[in-house]
This record gives sequence, structure tokens and C-alpha cells, in this order.
Amino acid sequence: MSRVTIKDIAEQAGVSKTIVSHYLNNNFKFMSEETKNRIAQIVKETNYIPRNSARNLKFKKVKVINIIVANISSSFSTNVIKYIDRKISSPSVQVIVSYSDDDGEKEKNLIEQAIASDVDGIVLFPTGTNTEYYRMLDEKKVPIVYVDRIPLNVENYFCVLLDNQAAMAEAVRVLTDRGHKQLAYLSLPFQEEVTPRTERLEAFQDAVADLKGVLPSILSGSEESLGGKIETMLKSSSYAPTAFIASNDTCLESLLRVYKQTGKTKKIDIISIDGYELYMILDQIILTIEHPIQEICERILACLDIEADNIEKQLAKGKQVFRFEPVFISS
Repeated sequence: MSRVTIKDIAEQAGVSKTIVSHYLNNNFKFMSEETKNRIAQIVKETNYIPRNSARNLKFKKVKVINIIVANISSSFSTNVIKYIDRKISSPSVQVIVSYSDDDGEKEKNLIEQAIASDVDGIVLFPTGTNTEYYRMLDEKKVPIVYVDRIPLNVENYFCVLLDNQAAMAEAVRVLTDRGHKQLAYLSLPFQEEVTPRTERLEAFQDAVADLKGVLPSILSGSEESLGGKIETMLKSSSYAPTAFIASNDTCLESLLRVYKQTGKTKKIDIISIDGYELYMILDQIILTIEHPIQEICERILACLDIEADNIEKQLAKGKQVFRFEPVFISS
């Protein structure tokens, strides 16, 4: 489905483009209630979002890429932003960064703004909760690449993410090779739409399933509650893990905060995904598993292909998922 225009709305409603324009600008002074309702229904049915013509005039020779980030505190997100900005920002290409804070409603607004501004491409770290909007982007033929989370129930998309199976398999291997038998896995709340959380948990469970003598445990919770659960486990007299796998840098920070508060009475080994900066200064972190930023970003830019002479070349045909081998950094 091509992008709906004011002309399309006018033809379906049986009115002039001027009348539709008045409706879109909330000018109903000389408009009957019947006409108003008819236009409103067509706008709703077609998911029409007006373009920002001022933006088009100002930047008509500038291509615009909008990066919409779910979690700006994630080192992975910030590294992707930095790489893409440094790689393509120029007098002819502008990179705009927006933050949804993992809030579905805020993400909806940002997607609408991107469409209204007629951006040339979107890099979306999705909340995962707005399937209708992801479908709308597909229907409106907006060039887009999803990062880190696979959109559910969408037919056509590009998505880039880490090979989570390989990451967890290596993490468990390293810890068990060091003699650890009591392993704790840390995660934020499990949600089907948050691909890394579900895939990494499943991969961890697969990796320890057939290991004799290994006692795994799984702790999940919000940023506010996870610390308390970790503290209880560290103080436990019946089960105290000797090694932890932090599934992201937020979990790593929670663990280190509690570990410091409890007085560091027990030596532990830690493996984290995206914990490079802390790995460089803390001996407890024996391995950090990183995203290959350059490879991922180059794939994102190849999918967006903003220099293409035909928008069809920028659109995914079917579900195209690109997984990248983790980078393992250890002392």
C-alpha cells in the first residue's frame, strides 16, 4: 500500500483537497457535521498521518534518518547512535535521535512524528508493544530497521540482533571450566516482545540442562526490585552462587551495587553482556560479551540504503533477521 495523500482522502470523501486540508488543520467553520465525520472515518481507516510540509521545504535536499531508542542508558544503544551519526552525518544527511524510554505510548507519538516529518529512514529499538504501528510502517512503505528486538506479527521487516544462543553457551562454558557449580542468571522481567530477554534465558537453560552437578538459579525483576533479590541470594546460608551471568548492563550495575553494599565477603566471578567499561576496572568481571557495533551498524545502513533511487529497494521482502556473532573480551 502506497502512502495515503490528501488527494486520496478527498476523492474517497467526495470533497475538495481544500476541505480536507481545513479538516486536518481543525478548521471546521464552514464544514457540515456529516462531512467532518466522513473525513474523520476515512482518515482513521487509512491510518493517514499528515506530512510536515515545513520540514519538507526546509530540508528538501537533506536526507533524514530518525533513530528511536527504547533505553538510552544501554551502552549498546549509545554505541549504535554514535557510529551511525559519525558514519553518515553530513550537510546532506541528518541524524535525529528520539527516546521512547520503553514507553509504548511515547513510542507511538515518535513514530507518528517520524511519518509526519517524512523521514527517509527509521532505526527503531522497539518497545515491542505497538504491533499495529509496526504494521502501519510496513503498509506506508517507510524504510525501517528494527534493532535488538524482533517485531511480532509483522510480515515484512529487517531486524539486527546478537546471536544470543552463542553468547550464553560461551558464558556457561567459561564459568563451568573455572569450576563453578552454582550459577545465577540475572535478567529484567521476561516479556515475549523483548527478544534478548527470552532468547538469552532459553539459551542459558539449554546450556546448563545436561551439566551434571551444576545448580543454576534464575533471578528476574525490575531495576528497583532486582537488587533486593540479589542481596537475599548473596546472604543465603543454603544457596549462594559463586558466579553470576548478567544478561545486560543494567543487571550488571544492580549486582555490583549490592555486592559492594554487602561488604564483598564472598568472592564471585561475573560474566556480563555489554559491560566493557566496568570490565576494564573490576576484577570480578572475568568476561564481557559485546555486540560487534561496526558490523551491526553497517548492516543497518545497507538495509536502509538511503542513496537508493527507488524506495522499493529500501523495503524488506519478508522477515529478514540478521544475527551477529558476539565479541568475547576476557583477561
